[in-house]
Amino acid sequence: MYALEDLKNRVRSRQSRRYVGEAIAAYGAGAYRSAIIAVWIAVAADLIEKIRLLADEGVPEAADLRAKLDDAIKEKKVSALQSFERDLVEVAEKRLKLIGAREATELSRLYEDRHLCAHPAFVAGDDDLFAPTAELVRTHLAAAVDAVLSHRAVTGRKAIERFEREVEGESYPRDDQRLEEYLRASYLDHATGPLLGNLIKVACKSTLDAGNSIATRWRYTRAARVMQKVAPAAFEERAAQLLQSRQDVLTDEGLGMLVAGLCYVPGTWDLLHQGTRNKIEQLLSSSPISRLVADYMLFYGPLPHAPVDGMLLARVPDLVTIKTSELEYAPTAYLGEASDRRLLEPLIQALKDARSYMDGEAVLKWINAVVPILTAEDLQKILKVSSENNQIRGSVLGRRQLEALRWQTVGLGDTAKQAWAEWDAQWAPSTEDTD
Repeated sequence: MYALEDLKNRVRSRQSRRYVGEAIAAYGAGAYRSAIIAVWIAVAADLIEKIRLLADEGVPEAADLRAKLDDAIKEKKVSALQSFERDLVEVAEKRLKLIGAREATELSRLYEDRHLCAHPAFVAGDDDLFAPTAELVRTHLAAAVDAVLSHRAVTGRKAIERFEREVEGESYPRDDQRLEEYLRASYLDHATGPLLGNLIKVACKSTLDAGNSIATRWRYTRAARVMQKVAPAAFEERAAQLLQSRQDVLTDEGLGMLVAGLCYVPGTWDLLHQGTRNKIEQLLSSSPISRLVADYMLFYGPLPHAPVDGMLLARVPDLVTIKTSELEYAPTAYLGEASDRRLLEPLIQALKDARSYMDGEAVLKWINAVVPILTAEDLQKILKVSSENNQIRGSVLGRRQLEALRWQTVGLGDTAKQAWAEWDAQWAPSTEDTD
């Protein structure tokens, strides 16, 4: 159970916070009927304030409601005002989408108890007047804060539309920590249950939308990861609903988008049934490696969660079969993260095993693509392997890639500088180059 002051501090509106303060004061004095009446007043005032704010923002439904309210106030239409208050909860749920069905049920109970507290005539016969308990007051107060008082004045539809616009914008954070801060402040920390569920649904569905670019799908994937971290139970529920209805009808393209999307979110694999898991394993083991790279941009950034990561690591040796022209523009900027360090060992082994100039060039291009994860010690290994393989040290193609690597590793310190100095001393350009 929340402490009462903690509940009060979660109320966003200054005006509503004052009314909640009155409810808490009445509770402290043992005036439980007055406390419940004050809680309802806080809810009604907060909803009316939200209606006015949304009307100012151009929400048509809110503008219509504000006009009706202002007209009733101006003309002193008491019955119209009573009707407006009576319909507030339904309006918040049905028309403005500020609350969901569960929140509407809780607030309707509060409204009914408010009547029993304020109107003695509602009690039949010789029954005693309604006598709420301290626990009931606290329950109503907690429900009011959770459902309405702690949330911003934003409709579900408007919030979803804004979220979708921002995902496409240049200002969308590429750093994961900043992305979490942005999503929390803008949506997640104050979202109602229905809004949070809809945000999760939109993010998950958008990762499987072939109409979105790979860059946009990855942005939604990163948002989904934040949502899973912030609200794991709600995320699992919505993601399970989506995957239950979609996974059986996914084509190979859809399975690829699942791998390059939601498989990066913890827990997704557990939501897939065995048939889908088998299909993913078969897809990743038999698809042309060029398709995994060109269509889904796998291997450039972090790897998905287990066991999909192991399926991709098993394909690293096949990367050398991709035409080097397909690796000219590695889209690392999409990912917002460095590549997985587990790629390095199989890449260095592939460099060691290179049996042609083109194979050596292809591996070095991959190493250049994941260079942000390199350490000076990694560089030493790469140069050592390159010096031992004539398909690299004796190749113009290989040396071009090594020069690109040189300029990308200038910031790795004295150890890296020494490694390059030793390379230059042993393998200065000569007329032995053969291609």
